[in-house]
Amino acid sequence: MNKIDKIVDTACYVGNISLKDFKSRSRERHIVDIKRMTYSIVRETLNIPFTKMAKHFRVNHATIIHHCKLNRELLETDSYYYKKYTTIYELVKSDLNLVDVKELTNLIQRLNTNKLIKSKLNQQLTKFYNNEEIITKRESTETS
Repeated sequence: MNKIDKIVDTACYVGNISLKDFKSRSRERHIVDIKRMTYSIVRETLNIPFTKMAKHFRVNHATIIHHCKLNRELLETDSYYYKKYTTIYELVKSDLNLVDVKELTNLIQRLNTNKLIKSKLNQQLTKFYNNEEIITKRESTETS
């Protein structure tokens, strides 16, 4: 089974539609939404050209382009659509062992920031304890 088929299977499972429904020419909203999400996820995760996607799905490449544009708009305006899309996208990423470059970059930046904060804190603690030792030594010499 290739990656596109895995994405289609995952989308059909989450959308609770059959593969037959997915391949049909149905214009029912829930079926078209799953197709739209699938086209967009395939494009985002696998970076396949529109023409190759169109051949695989047996539709015109303009259909794929249209659905990808509409997907972006729906993600911004429809919260139910967004939740379903996110669910499919996360399942696909884990199923295909994909790593999102943006997520990875953010994680590295957070780790670097944490290291920097840790280093500064360590320096401050060292300075503090060295200062305490100096004060303690001064107090002991003053009392003697």
